Amino acid sequence: MAPGTSRLKVNYDIPEDVLCENIFSRLPFKLVTCLKTMSKHCYMQITNNTKFATKQARLCPSCPALIQIGFLINSDGHYDYYLNVISSTPTLVGVPSSRLGFLGSCIDNKGSFSLLASTNGLLCIQYISDVKRYRARTILIANPATQQAQPIPGAAQHLFQGRVVGLVFDPPNEPSSIKEHNIDQPKEQLSSEEHKFKIVQAIPTKNISYTTMEFCFVIFSSGTGRWVMSNTIVNANIKEDECDKVVYASGVLYWDYQDSLLWFDVSKSSGGIIKMPWMIQGSKSEKWDRHSIDTSIDDVLVCTTITKDGLAIYRLVEGGIHYWELMHKKEWKSIMEVSGDAFQFCHSMRLRSCWQSKFCERWVVRPFGLASGRWLYLGVSEEWSTLDKVLLYDLESGKVEDLGRDLSDQFNLTSIFGYRNSMAALPPIVVPPLQGRICDGDPGGCICALK
Repeated sequence: MAPGTSRLKVNYDIPEDVLCENIFSRLPFKLVTCLKTMSKHCYMQITNNTKFATKQARLCPSCPALIQIGFLINSDGHYDYYLNVISSTPTLVGVPSSRLGFLGSCIDNKGSFSLLASTNGLLCIQYISDVKRYRARTILIANPATQQAQPIPGAAQHLFQGRVVGLVFDPPNEPSSIKEHNIDQPKEQLSSEEHKFKIVQAIPTKNISYTTMEFCFVIFSSGTGRWVMSNTIVNANIKEDECDKVVYASGVLYWDYQDSLLWFDVSKSSGGIIKMPWMIQGSKSEKWDRHSIDTSIDDVLVCTTITKDGLAIYRLVEGGIHYWELMHKKEWKSIMEVSGDAFQFCHSMRLRSCWQSKFCERWVVRPFGLASGRWLYLGVSEEWSTLDKVLLYDLESGKVEDLGRDLSDQFNLTSIFGYRNSMAALPPIVVPPLQGRICDGDPGGCICALK
């Protein structure tokens, strides 16, 4: 750079419209908002151009961070809930405010909040009022980056409390408006898609035997404003019907039932069961074994497993049949040899190398989630401890970094999801015809008639 040449002037070597639409649109929301002060044109494009927001929602990094709803106990003994964005680059990825006041006037902050799902920048949040004799539930769709939210009509009547839900949302694809500069179009499909979201809950309708269950699916679509029961029934050899997490990847929802995955393709109205990697391998699960499912950067489902030997990450490959492909594996001994400093809180790990093989027996190690397909967040704590030490493992370098923060055992109570820091607009919820009926409402036709 020549002496006296400003950084802003150098940026003008690239036309501003190209800069905004083909570079800024591929950045996380927080970084984009920092760049809007570069010029008046950039400010107008970033703050007032809906087409830019749509493009950014589609092209920005798919999962640069993790997100969950945490809480602190205030001086009055009440819970203060907040959004907790976990990122290795907090200056680039984040939301304007961690407070939940943007959810709307129906929220008085005197109840409890829980994060039900996170898909492509949108969150599904549950709020339960703490008013005595009136513990009403409100389910909302929200974008914490744009601070927008709206309640989902009929959700409390059609969703079973205590059961996880899946959120289906794909940012619409639109062609680039910049043709005069001969910029190559992105590889993504350019045809317009309907701007909508769907909420799906899997319901065990019949316990056929001790090991077999039958699942049906209740679905809400913002495109119709109605709740419907799918005709799809999935028989599953699942001993327990408790599920901690649902993940959306490449048009399919996946429910984590410990040893099995229940999957449902909304567009095709088909579903089935996939065995977890260790079940296919015939391995016996030990008490210290833990796992997590996430969406990788290429919109593929991945499963991270933690055992006493080390960690492994598998990619789900779809085709004629589903199968797991090993994409990364590392032993604890190798990890600690490279990043011993990150494990200084595990004093025994430094004193005796042979104890490294007992790492998971002495410490509770949990995979919190995979960000950007490269960084794996791990929580490490002693069984009797109420704090989790957060470590960041780099799959490419094999190094581990201690993020220098302790998290309370709230992670035992709330789920962590991958988070896309996007400007996605909330899809409008259509008011259904037929005098505003949001479901069929008759036995066998809607879940609300069975509750």
